[in-house]
Order: sequence, then structure tokens, then C-alpha cells
Amino acid sequence: MTVRRSFLRRLKLRYVLFIALLLSGIGPLAISGLVLMKQSEAILQSAERDDLIHKADVLAREVNDSLVGVRRQLQQLGSALLMAPGPPLPASPMAERLGSPWVQGYLARFLRDNPDLLALRVLDLAGVGPTYDARLAPADREVLQSAFDEAKAGRRVPAYRFIGATPAHVPLAAMAVPVRDQASGVWLIAEVLVRLHPIEDALQRGAQPEVGAFLIDRQGHPLWSSGRGREAERAILGSEQVQQFKARPMSSITQIGYDAGGRHHELVAQISAVDESGWWVVVHRPLAAAFARVDQLVVNALISTAVLVVLAFLVAYLVAGGASRPIQRLAETTHEIAAGNFGRRVEVEGPGLELANLAEDFNRMSLNLESHLQQLRQAAQANRELFIGSLRAFVAAVDAKDPYTRGHSERVAAVSRTIARQLGLAEEVQHKVWIGALLHDVGKIGVEDQILRKSGVLTPEEYEQMKLHTVMGSDILSRIEQLREMVPAVRWHHESWNGRGYPDGLKGEQIPLMARIVAVADCFDAITTTRPYQQAYSLQFAVETITKLTGSRFDAKVVTAFLRAFEAGDVRAACEAVGGRYEDEQVQEPARAAAPR
Repeated sequence: MTVRRSFLRRLKLRYVLFIALLLSGIGPLAISGLVLMKQSEAILQSAERDDLIHKADVLAREVNDSLVGVRRQLQQLGSALLMAPGPPLPASPMAERLGSPWVQGYLARFLRDNPDLLALRVLDLAGVGPTYDARLAPADREVLQSAFDEAKAGRRVPAYRFIGATPAHVPLAAMAVPVRDQASGVWLIAEVLVRLHPIEDALQRGAQPEVGAFLIDRQGHPLWSSGRGREAERAILGSEQVQQFKARPMSSITQIGYDAGGRHHELVAQISAVDESGWWVVVHRPLAAAFARVDQLVVNALISTAVLVVLAFLVAYLVAGGASRPIQRLAETTHEIAAGNFGRRVEVEGPGLELANLAEDFNRMSLNLESHLQQLRQAAQANRELFIGSLRAFVAAVDAKDPYTRGHSERVAAVSRTIARQLGLAEEVQHKVWIGALLHDVGKIGVEDQILRKSGVLTPEEYEQMKLHTVMGSDILSRIEQLREMVPAVRWHHESWNGRGYPDGLKGEQIPLMARIVAVADCFDAITTTRPYQQAYSLQFAVETITKLTGSRFDAKVVTAFLRAFEAGDVRAACEAVGGRYEDEQVQEPARAAAPR
């Protein structure tokens, strides 16, 4: 057993994988199946689209031929009346000729010989002439009159009006055809109301259970429909393709989606123009029905391919199982090592000399990385502590110039971090606010001691000197790359929300958020600690004073965060954590608290 395991571990992995791939053959089989299936699918989809295009074109052509035939009959009828024997035109009014008895008989025979015509009128431009429309409803007469008015206005262009279905479900159309005598220039208009049996027959022949068809006028309004429901019709009429067709009529096929009955539907529609009347024929079919044969082909191909793949998979599984499990264990362990868990070790059992060597190399690498990382963490922590310690020593040196403000910077930094936390700032930003607040008075190192320690009110000249500590502090920090982000807290913590602060007179949102936070914390500590120019006041008075200054000196958002932190006890706890003390004998009701210098 030991000899066998040793042999398998020395066996190279590529031989194991070669045997597995050779026996399985899944890749070539799947690729060939997909290629054939895609090609067949494309052929069938193209055939379905061609069939839909053919149906729509046939319907449009039959509707067009039907209208053209009626128009030509009316043109022949009008020309015959204009050329009939009688007094010459225009000396003899056209109305007199149309009123002749022989004309009445001729029109009656014409109407009898064309049973699809429900009405016939031959009128001059004044609307006078024989009319045969005894069976028409008043609404139909209005449609005929509308077609007459349009033909009269257009003269050379026939007018068409679609009336819709009769109670017998037969579509009707009104057609007015202007006819002109070339010699005399006299016009007459031949008008009929025709039963469009060809339209109904064409639609019924082309309509299968899953196919819908309808007519649309030039404005995109539906005239006649057969087959699928109104939801599909509304989706097609509102589609971008129909809007484009209205601007530029051209046969096109498109795919449209719509929601109906709580479900989403997709359909394929072909739009074809009826040139004679300007109408359109639309034939549509659900996408699932249009590509049913395609779906069946895909299902059959998938089933046959799946059977072959399963057989190949069983063979490949038996061969590749022993090789895949060690690889999987190696991958899982190396992922954890890559994620930083250097304590994990790779243990590989199975064939393949490469796996054993790779496991050993990874274990050695993990140990080395773990050791180096620990050293880096220790060095980083030491550098961080050295950096923070250096900052605190520097700040302590500044505070030492004024014994009354000793610890002021630490307390302001602690309160600033508390406010930043209440504002929901990220931990990294909170730390930067803390450093900026810790260094906010670093510029006072350049202010004369007699000004810092003066117990009385500063003269205007002394106050101007004191105000320079913000500029001197920002100049100091701007020279240090690692501290440049904290410059706003140092330079602008004495700016006011109303723009009356110093040194730059910034206003509102112009003041960086870090500086607005430090300003509130600085004011709180200045009021609650003893200074050469004032006694320490109560915490409550400090809170009331800061609240009153909201909107004039301080940002309301920052003050709200400060008040929440104060009510929760976080402000006092933060100050006391860095050595702050608040005694009961603090002044409770001072006349006026001085602003921080």
C-alpha cells in the first residue's frame, strides 16, 4: 500500500487529466451540439419570420387590389357619364345630364350588377346628382358626405373612409373618386359604400388560432381586427415601430412586449402598407407560438445532448474524481491563506507529484508570510504609537506655555471625536478629526507668553496677535505631508457660521466640517475650564451658550450632534477619560462667558 501511494504521488498530474479528458469527450460533444443547435435555431427563426412577412404582404396586397378594383370601376363609370351623348359641357350643367332618365337606369343597373355596393352616388361639385342609398343609416350617410368633401377638396385624389363592421360582421368602406372631363374641365365625383368581402376573406384565411391581424388608418387608429385580444393590439399601436412607420411607411417586422392578465407577453408583428388607401395591415403572432418549432428543436437537442453528456460525465467522474478532490482541498486552503489566514496548512493526499510539491511550497510560504506580517504589524503599531506620542508631546509643549490651558487640546480632541461619532462619520474620519483637534492650537507656540497668560481683556493689537495662531499653525502643518489633511481644523476652527470669524471670514458650508466640529468642542472646553480671563462655568451653562450661538457662530447640524452626545453622557465621559474634571463649585450663572482665544 505504501509503495502504491508513493507511486501515485510521483505520477504527474497532466497524465491523469489527459486520461480523464480523453475518456469524457464532453467538451467536443457539447460544442458541436451547441453549434448545430444554434444554426438550426437561426434557420427556423428566419423561416418563421419569412412566413409572417408573407402573410402580411398577401393581406396588404389583397386589400389593395380590392380597393383598386372598385376605384377603377368608379373611374370608368364617371368617364362614361362625362362622355355620354347630350348637350356639350359646360354649357349644359352637369346636374342636368345626371338627372336624365337614361342615367338613372344606367346607375341602377350598375348597382344591381355589383352586389357588394350598398350605396351609389354620382354628384357634381355642388353635391347635386342621383343617389342610391335607401338602405343606409344616417351615420353611413355622414361618412359618405365626409368622403365627398375630401375628394372635392383634393380633386385628383380618391378619398377613403372605413366604416367598420355591420351587424352581420361585414366591414364597410366609403370611397369617393373624382373624375374630370379633359375637354370641358367639368368634374364629377363617383361615390360608393362597398362591402369589403375581400378584406374579411383575406383576414379569415390568414388568421390561425394564434395569429391576429388588423387594419390601421394613416393616423395609427385601428379600423378592423381579427384574432388576438385588444391588449396585443394596443401594445402594437403604441410601439415605437408603429410611430416610425407613420413617419415613413415601409414594411417591417418587429418584436414587442406588453403586460396583460398579470403576465408579460412577447409577440412578433409584421407591418405592411396598403398603398391605395394609406391604410396598414398588421399581422402578429405570440413569440412563443412563432418560435414553437424552434423551442421544440432546442428541447430535442438538449435532451439528446444531455444523455450523451451524462454518459461521458459518468466515465469522466470515475477517472477525474481522485485528481479533483486534492485540487479542491488545495484551492480552498490557498484561498484562506490569500485572505490572510496564514495559520492554515495545505494537506494534499492523492496522485500527482506537482500537488505534493505545491503543498509544501505553500506551507513554507504561509509560514514566512505569517512571520513577516507579524513583524509588519508590530512595526506599524510602534510607528503609530510613536506618531501619536510625538503629537501629544508637541501639543503638551504648546499647552505648557499656558498652565491654565494644560490638557485643553486633549479634551477638545476627545469631544471632537465624540461629535464626529454622533454625526456617523467613518472611523478613519473620526481619527483624523481627533488629530486635527489635538493640533488645533499648535500655532500658539508662536504667540508671546504675556498675551497667552494675560488675565484681562486683550487690546486690539494683542487680539490681532492672538488670531495669528490659526495661520501659524496651518503653516506648520502644511509642511508635513502626513498632517496636511488636518490643516482645516487648525486654520479655520475660529471661523463663524455667519462669516464673522477669522482668519479668512469663511461662511456656512465654506467652513470645512472638521473645523466646524472642533469649533464647538473648543468653545465647550473654554467655557468649562478656568482661564486667566475667566472662571470655569457649569456644563449646563456651556451647553446653553453653544445652543444660543447655533446659526450665528456654529453649524446647527454639529450642535445637534454635540447635544445628543452630551445628553447621553458621552461628552463628559470623553473629557474625564483624558483628565478633565468638573467640580460642583463651578460658576453656575455667570454674566457672560468669554469666547475661546
